[in-house]
Amino acid sequence: MNALTSDHPSAEDCSSSNFQEAARRRPPLPPPPPPPAPFATSSSSPPPSSTLSLAVANNPTQHNHHHQHSASQLRRQQFPSAGRKAQPRQRGAASGPSASPERQQPHDDNPAGSGTTAASVVTDRPPAAGNGNVAATATDPKFEQPSDNGGQLSGGHTTVDEKTRRYNRISMIIIYGREALCILALILTTYATIQNSPPKVSKAPPAVPFFAKGSLVSDWPTGALGTTQTRVSVSELSLVLYYAPWCAESQYARHAYEQVAQLYYREAHFAAINCWQPGGECRQRYTKVQSWPVLMAYQPSGLAVQYHEAWTTAALSRFVQSLMLPLHRFASPGDLMDHMTGKDAVVVAFLDVGLDSKIYQRYYQASLKWLEKDPFQEVSFGVVTGESAQMFGVEMVPSIRLYLWNETIEYEGNSPRWTPQDLNAWIQKQLHVVSLWVSPPGNIKSFTLDPYFRQGPALILFTPRPLYEDSCDAYMMLRQLSMQYYNCPGDAWILEMAREYIAEQRAANVARYEQKREHCARVLGRHPSQDDEDDDESSPGNRRNRCKDGFKSTVSVSFVNVLNTSKFVDGKPVGGGKPSSAGEYCDIAPAMDCAKHEECGAFGPEGPRKPSLMWQSRDACTGRRHNEAESGYDQEQSSATSMIDAEHDYRGPKLLTRQRVRRQCELLQLAEAEKTNVFFTEPERQNESMDYYAAIGGLSCKSNKTLTFLSMDSNLYHAFGERLGVDVLNEPNRTVAFIVDHTDESAYALRDPINLHTLSKFVHDYYNRSVQRFLRSKATTYAHTHAFNADRYVEQERGYLEMHRKALAEARAKAEAESKQRKQTVEATNKQTKAGSKPEPTPTSPPPERAHTAAPTYRRVREITSSNFQRTVLESNRTVVVSFYSAQCAFCYIQAHHLLTVSHMLRHQPGLWFVRIDGELNDLPWEYTMDVFPSLIIFPRGRKADSRIFPETLQINVPNLIGFILSNLTPAERLHANFLLCSDVNAASRTGCLVMLKRELSDGIRLSLLDWRRATDNACERDRIVRRLQLLKQAYLGTLRCLSHSCDLTQLANERKRIFQLWTEPSCSRLL
Repeated sequence: MNALTSDHPSAEDCSSSNFQEAARRRPPLPPPPPPPAPFATSSSSPPPSSTLSLAVANNPTQHNHHHQHSASQLRRQQFPSAGRKAQPRQRGAASGPSASPERQQPHDDNPAGSGTTAASVVTDRPPAAGNGNVAATATDPKFEQPSDNGGQLSGGHTTVDEKTRRYNRISMIIIYGREALCILALILTTYATIQNSPPKVSKAPPAVPFFAKGSLVSDWPTGALGTTQTRVSVSELSLVLYYAPWCAESQYARHAYEQVAQLYYREAHFAAINCWQPGGECRQRYTKVQSWPVLMAYQPSGLAVQYHEAWTTAALSRFVQSLMLPLHRFASPGDLMDHMTGKDAVVVAFLDVGLDSKIYQRYYQASLKWLEKDPFQEVSFGVVTGESAQMFGVEMVPSIRLYLWNETIEYEGNSPRWTPQDLNAWIQKQLHVVSLWVSPPGNIKSFTLDPYFRQGPALILFTPRPLYEDSCDAYMMLRQLSMQYYNCPGDAWILEMAREYIAEQRAANVARYEQKREHCARVLGRHPSQDDEDDDESSPGNRRNRCKDGFKSTVSVSFVNVLNTSKFVDGKPVGGGKPSSAGEYCDIAPAMDCAKHEECGAFGPEGPRKPSLMWQSRDACTGRRHNEAESGYDQEQSSATSMIDAEHDYRGPKLLTRQRVRRQCELLQLAEAEKTNVFFTEPERQNESMDYYAAIGGLSCKSNKTLTFLSMDSNLYHAFGERLGVDVLNEPNRTVAFIVDHTDESAYALRDPINLHTLSKFVHDYYNRSVQRFLRSKATTYAHTHAFNADRYVEQERGYLEMHRKALAEARAKAEAESKQRKQTVEATNKQTKAGSKPEPTPTSPPPERAHTAAPTYRRVREITSSNFQRTVLESNRTVVVSFYSAQCAFCYIQAHHLLTVSHMLRHQPGLWFVRIDGELNDLPWEYTMDVFPSLIIFPRGRKADSRIFPETLQINVPNLIGFILSNLTPAERLHANFLLCSDVNAASRTGCLVMLKRELSDGIRLSLLDWRRATDNACERDRIVRRLQLLKQAYLGTLRCLSHSCDLTQLANERKRIFQLWTEPSCSRLL
């Protein structure tokens, strides 16, 4: 029993002889044995019985003790194996249950040996099974291993415990580290979730109406779209302004938009939507809008046109007029020629409206979409209908032609497949003009003008653009000039068009404008209900002239159709049949009060004469005003029908024509207020003068430089002219012409009165290089341009300061006077009380006015411009130091500071000026134009051609600047400057200054001796030189005394004036 329960091996089983052979045949175990695989994994065969099991059964105490010991080791072994991956087994190492040993010992019946082996196995390789049957598994013969002696077993047990503890620590560190990382990740995730939550946004303020109450603009400040969309679908023309209330440009456009609404509220619906209101329907739908405001014009068909021009009343009014009348009807080639004189190009469609209605609709849409590129209709769209196409030489309809200044191009597309996009793309591709209006937007000005400047020199004509009228006299004059300039082949038709036809049209426009002014003075001077009175007061001849010239109207085809298909108007075609063209309707002509019945029915006096459809009486064109006796039949007819009389039909031609005439007069009044209607008369050319207009004919093909002719609105873009150096708004008629040469970096301005002769001479002189380059000057002031001026700001601040000081002085003087008066009154009262008599009033004198003693403003560095550069620098008898600077140059401020210090030190130097000029804003001749800022140039007196520039290799500081200035002075001036510098120098630089003064005095004595030897014949001059030598000697000795001992430099410097006068005085009449 003792042998079965004994934990120690016996001498027989554990002897060295039993293990010698095994030790020789198998390699030694590695130091750290890997953990064994669980023994309980094989559950197919039951564990064999052993003697240890019997011993446990017989001695439960020993069994429990051994089981507890094995379980404790098992827990220590299982803990690291759970947190550690299975290690690969090494060659020759002891394996687990799955590995077979090289040699197994035979079963021994000795219980003691069996118990020892089991104990060794349990100690070295505890199983990982959880069933606790350690003894039964350990005594299995299959798992018996050869064992060493007892010492080896004890040492192996100690090594395994140390390794196990180390593995346990590492495993705990790894497990706790993983848990810490998980906790840290959880904390960071929670923190990020809290931080990434949407920020708290305050509630948006309530929407405020953008337009005033009672405005004709339907304002939707909340951003609602439903009501506006409904109104757009039922209105013939609608304009919607999408705005942001905080936008400055939206606020600027508000006034112009409201003014236009007051002019055209009868013809179009005007709405405005706040597209910035948070939560609004507009903002949620239109999220890709880049800027505000946005103006869109809509039609019920769904066609939308966006506006891209300036936000002025005139520009918006012209845009609305273009929307209302995108097409012009031409009844004859003469109408087309009249229209071409004021347009860059004309697109004409020859159609049969009755058969080609769909094609007409597409062409109409193309004319509307073109307004996005050209809202002012510089490229005009027209239509010719019916038999009138034969007058233009058109053989097949439908067809489209593009009439340019030198050729006519016909569209070759298939007519049934015409689309607005294809038509506009074809026009854009084929279009080429000789001149054009340029309207740079606010944010890409340089990108708009740069392509024209890179092509070559450009002639820019700044003139007011009359957007209330159809033509501009200045632009027609520019087209005359450009057509003659580009007429290289000498085409007779171009010459006749430019020189004769456009000139005649310009003269006709002046006469028509004067007649229109006279008529509008009468129309606007009375109430609209009194318009009929003018018909009786005016003669038939005047009515005809007004119909023909004063209000030459071109009515669109759609407008005529609306009039003649109205249920209030009895519009019928001529002869009772179906009209062949819109020209056979003439209901609008009698409303213009034409002189004769036969002249009605055509759009202008030159058209074919067709009878009126409504006015069939003999006096139809003389008016509809009859007395009661003559209109009895009409009254009887009107009482028998429910139709509204034409006199009271708000859609009738007569009332519509009156409204149109009154609106034209209102637009003329606005144009007069803006002073945009400007006309230029041609002077009578002398016989001996040269015809410059003929001289520039075809000049574009005779030189490598080709001019580009541009025109800009001087009322809107006057800042461009001001950047070129001319105050455009102060010029006659606000018109000025420039030639800008980008390659030569030059600009040329026409300063003569603007007309065709002077413009032609200007171009001719430019090609002959006889025109002078225009120089900009900062001295030019611009009243309408807000620019920061430092001088004006300083003066304004000084004025405010003086006003404040004056107010304080007056308040202080008033308080002192009141206090003094009160004191005198009290004293007088006391004396009077003592004497028993009434006090006499004491006269008070006003406080003395304090004299205004302001310090004189003395600037040591004077600011000059290009206008006075010649007079100040080159023509003056002084030594001038000029500093070239730029406001954008940072180093210029460093030089300015040092130059100001030097000018203060040499403030008493006679004949020395310090000036500066802004090289960016002042143009100078090329020899004085600096390419680097800052630059310093000195112009010596009497030697202006020997100017010197400050070396770029020298550092800009006070000593270098003083040395540069002194080196360019005469010996007398240099000696005088040294006296000034030494009298104002500090103690640290005193010795160096005295040494420099000593050297200058020595040079002065040497030069004076040379002058004395030369002046052998002039006794007076020799006496002056002797006196000068005496003063120089005294100053030299005084300088030596100051170098060796202390002395008074002020007394030494007092001799400088006498020395300078004796040295520089040209005559010897006075001897000091």
